[in-house]
Amino acid sequence: MNTRDLNETLRSLNVGLPDDVERLKAAGYYEEAIARIDAYLAEDWTKTQNSPYSQGLCPHMDVQPENPTPHGVDVLRDAMIAQREIMRRIPAEYTWSKADAIAEMQRRVKDFTPEEFEMLDRENRMDWRFVEGERRYQNRFASTLIATHADLARRQIDPPAQPDSEKERCRRLHEKMAEQGSASARITLKASVGMSDEAFAAALAKAKAESRDAVHVRAWLPLPAACLSQSDIELEEFTEEPTVIAPENAPQRTVCWEADLTENRSFGVQYSYRNTAVYTDPFDTPSAPEQPDFDTEEQPSHIVFTPYIKALAAQLTAGITDPMEKAKRIYDYVTLNVRYHYQPSYFIHESLPEHCARDRRGDCGIMSVTFITLCRAAGIPARWQSGLYVTPDEVGCHDWAMFYVAPKGWLYADCSFGASMARRGDETLRQHYFGNLDPDRMVANSVFATPFTPPMLGFRADPCDNQTGEVEADGVGLYGDETVSSKELVQYIEE
Repeated sequence: MNTRDLNETLRSLNVGLPDDVERLKAAGYYEEAIARIDAYLAEDWTKTQNSPYSQGLCPHMDVQPENPTPHGVDVLRDAMIAQREIMRRIPAEYTWSKADAIAEMQRRVKDFTPEEFEMLDRENRMDWRFVEGERRYQNRFASTLIATHADLARRQIDPPAQPDSEKERCRRLHEKMAEQGSASARITLKASVGMSDEAFAAALAKAKAESRDAVHVRAWLPLPAACLSQSDIELEEFTEEPTVIAPENAPQRTVCWEADLTENRSFGVQYSYRNTAVYTDPFDTPSAPEQPDFDTEEQPSHIVFTPYIKALAAQLTAGITDPMEKAKRIYDYVTLNVRYHYQPSYFIHESLPEHCARDRRGDCGIMSVTFITLCRAAGIPARWQSGLYVTPDEVGCHDWAMFYVAPKGWLYADCSFGASMARRGDETLRQHYFGNLDPDRMVANSVFATPFTPPMLGFRADPCDNQTGEVEADGVGLYGDETVSSKELVQYIEE
């Protein structure tokens, strides 16, 4: 059983890897790279340090010098531990061969050709990696193409039913907020998380092989947190008594259960809350001459001021002294340039803002953390906020950002919604999501990549955020199809 939070090792990712492991990883030979890491972690430096013994000689030595790093350098060991888990997970995220990927697109899109696939590949519209010597495309590559390429969407063989227009709903809420000063909703949700039957059966078999009768399970689900927009939080019902309910102001608020299971079961909660979106014009008040410096620091491994990030932030804000104008320039950069792109697990990413700023693609969370990092690099306080996007028709995961300019205080930036409105040509709504949100939110998280209450010790499925819940079985964190989660809208009352 783990006694240390393995997720803390991820903070050392920027340290890098030994050269031989780095080359194997870059080429996609993950099994050999993991074997090299295992050898490095097992090495006793006292036995291999410079000495006659390490040369195969055994002369008399009065004293064996004490090695100051007998087990290696701690941050490098942490980096290798984290990278080992990343490389263990990558093959499950990239499973489509080129031939299978073309066949999948031909199954979903009328008259799709291999030449069209090659063109999209050259345009960098699909995420791929080498996996054990073969080029493999990310699991959701087809959904990304159809969701972000209008022509492919029109040519779908089996198009989904179109729900009420999100754009129309956003416009109506924007108009209501602008006219009345705010919009609010009273929302009731039900959520659950647990192990898949297959994962539980495997864990129980392992427990019995170790002479144990049960699987020790810990499960976490996000809860609504107290914040500027959220109030009247009520935890109405649990499937069983929780072990720990985090305080309302916890940075990633959760409810946690701990149980020894001989039969598989899920853990669930029903809660309600009020979310109020207050309308503001970011530019109706001059910025103060003195600005605070909180929430402007780096936060490895993702919120890091790399040379590229620093250069980009400097270019975007060159000649601008007003911090609100600086934040707007950064928002414009992300919303006008970054294409929406379904992502593999955040766990396998090593520098979300760096890759987003370079490759100009990402999902809502990657756009948000890129905005945050660029703001902080420019001296503007910025922080994370996330949870769920909730309308009368859907419940989904979502991330956005907050930034601070005195005397206005904390404002919002939803770069994903802003980019969506830019693609649709609605400049009014793109501008709305700089400074404002809507009431269709459940806020659970206010800090990026921070521990739960109590901490999860095994590797999390998502060490950055928490929207669907996490499960740990006998100290091992589960991910992918090893967990089963659900989110259900019980009631939505617009106020």
